[in-house]
Amino acid sequence: MKPPTILVVDSNPRELAKLAAILTEARYTVLQATAFPEAAAILARHRGKLVVLSSLSAGDDCGHQFLKETLKKYPFLPFTFIADSPSLNSGLGALRQGAYDFIRRPVPPDILLYYFARAVQKLSLALETEKQEKEIRKLLDRSREELKDARTLSSFKGFMISMAAHDFRSIITVLDGYVQYIREKCDGCEISEPSGMLHQAARTIGRLRTMANTLLDAEAAESGSIRLEVAPFPLVEALKECAAFYRPYAEQKKVRLLLEGDSRGVTVSGDRGKVMEILDNLLYNALKFTPSEGTIRLSGRKEDGFAVICVSDSGAGIPKEKLKKLFDHGEMVATLDSNARLGLGLTICKRLVEAQKGKIRIDSVPGKGTQVHLSLPAA
Repeated sequence: MKPPTILVVDSNPRELAKLAAILTEARYTVLQATAFPEAAAILARHRGKLVVLSSLSAGDDCGHQFLKETLKKYPFLPFTFIADSPSLNSGLGALRQGAYDFIRRPVPPDILLYYFARAVQKLSLALETEKQEKEIRKLLDRSREELKDARTLSSFKGFMISMAAHDFRSIITVLDGYVQYIREKCDGCEISEPSGMLHQAARTIGRLRTMANTLLDAEAAESGSIRLEVAPFPLVEALKECAAFYRPYAEQKKVRLLLEGDSRGVTVSGDRGKVMEILDNLLYNALKFTPSEGTIRLSGRKEDGFAVICVSDSGAGIPKEKLKKLFDHGEMVATLDSNARLGLGLTICKRLVEAQKGKIRIDSVPGKGTQVHLSLPAA
């Protein structure tokens, strides 16, 4: 793969030329900008597939604001600041905003090139991951057409196994890249803040486990052999655990995730692992379709001998014609979302709920959101 291009932004022509000369001599392709609007236009033309080296200010414009706007559009872009005598607060503020690194001038050419070798490696990994996901989607599109003509269980299983193999390969590649990045970033550092990457790795591992469980449950549901380990468990602990797991993802998307209702003292008689899998699917779908500044509410209560759970979101909602077919096995089609997750969730949720003598219902209004009501026997 061709190395990513580097965009250098500095309102000082002498410093701009100096930095560009060092990077060009190292055989990087270098683009130059003396103002942030000009740099933003260059980023747009290249669809964010650049590594950025920028001064803290350009004229009267603030580099922190340019960083914020840039990462909002291109979250995986490696953005590095360079400054003569930056304050500690300025440096820490940039890193908290998502800057990849902060370099203090003067910087020897070999140190500058070392920083950029790592930044280029990070962007190359992100671009390679994007390429793999596009290839997976193309394969999925072809397989979906073939699936329409498949009427036997063996054909469906072959499709599932093929898709699962590609899903796991893609996610493991991403996970391996994150781990390598953290190791390099933290090597020799006295202070580092890799928590965001570690959280991302933890969520990816969680997705792997859920995908594996979904595949196994899909096959078990077809054969009518879902195995349950029914035992009483506190509802409030399950809800808190699930909400805590998804809260970092919600915060990243700027979505409010609220745990409501009084589920204390409510005990569920069911398979806790299967119930957690159901909640995982429901919360993940809610987060996936709820826009920034939206709200998701998770609540639980006891009603007529049942533990009632509700997952409510302020997302786009589901059209009436699709709502009728959500649990229709004949309409079940595997899909792959932007996070490389295999989607059979609601069909499997219904099977798991009914296997535990429960019920599930979905209410939705397009443009206003969706509510999923889940009832399980209370102990």
